[in-house]
Amino acid sequence: MTDTCLADGHVDLLYDLERRGAPTSFTELADGPVTPGTLAAGPVGLLVCALYSEDCFNGPGSARMRLEVLRRQADEQLAGFLRIRHGADLTGVAPETACLLLLENGDALLDADLDELQDWGLRVVGLTHAGCNRLADGNGSAAPQGLSAAGRGLLRELALRRWVIDAAHLSEPALAKVLRDYAGSVISSHTGLRPFCDRRRNLGEAQAAAIIARGGVIGLTLAPEMLNGTDRAERADLVRQLDWLVQRFGPQGVALGSDYGGFDGVCAGLESYAHWPLLAADLRALGYPEEAVAGILGENWRRFYQRALP
Repeated sequence: MTDTCLADGHVDLLYDLERRGAPTSFTELADGPVTPGTLAAGPVGLLVCALYSEDCFNGPGSARMRLEVLRRQADEQLAGFLRIRHGADLTGVAPETACLLLLENGDALLDADLDELQDWGLRVVGLTHAGCNRLADGNGSAAPQGLSAAGRGLLRELALRRWVIDAAHLSEPALAKVLRDYAGSVISSHTGLRPFCDRRRNLGEAQAAAIIARGGVIGLTLAPEMLNGTDRAERADLVRQLDWLVQRFGPQGVALGSDYGGFDGVCAGLESYAHWPLLAADLRALGYPEEAVAGILGENWRRFYQRALP
């Protein structure tokens, strides 16, 4: 992957394909924000593709079964991508888009073989989705309590294997405990910021500061409900949040996690990867140097995963 390539820290491509009843192979997809054409137009060098397990599958048996379905879908529908398993896979120049897998809702990990999963290519996990599971409470919980004993035990196992924890859907108490106790890397793959859109789903300033201070990356989403609380946002809404983060914490921990495929609204001016160069122009107009622009649009994610993954 070259320095000019883009990287998206969270895309719901599999979920989008599943709910649309799309072709079995991504290579056959012709419309939407994530297609072979939009990837080439970017050009996109790295996609972090979510394996989204809905809260309704939480629990013994059902969570593991859902994970196996998602794995089969990934093997079939993402077969055209270079699969990232190790940090070294991100060195050099990739002739095609590389794909890293992220489990969104880790309840199934209590019943799974962690070593087998990471050999398959899974090394990034969000412990919860919006609700509560056997590990922790998500940021959709009305009265969150943080991590369970099982969740704390799993974190110890994941730290030994150098997995990356995605804090995007963790409740405030759960995120505080992860930041305090987890020895490995922590990111927020797709989020908005509470100073601009005051929702529990978004990060507050202190949370953002803590993630970046320990070497993590924050991927700002294009989902309008997290940018301005409606079903339509503008590119300028995203630029304001990006600039706010950079002015406070520097550009090295700031990136993008579009959540393409995971929301139904519109971020006008960023409808697909073909429009991301417009965002680069916006940042240059604010006086951002080329190194910072390249980092925010892709290089920060590449460097992070190259360092964080074994």
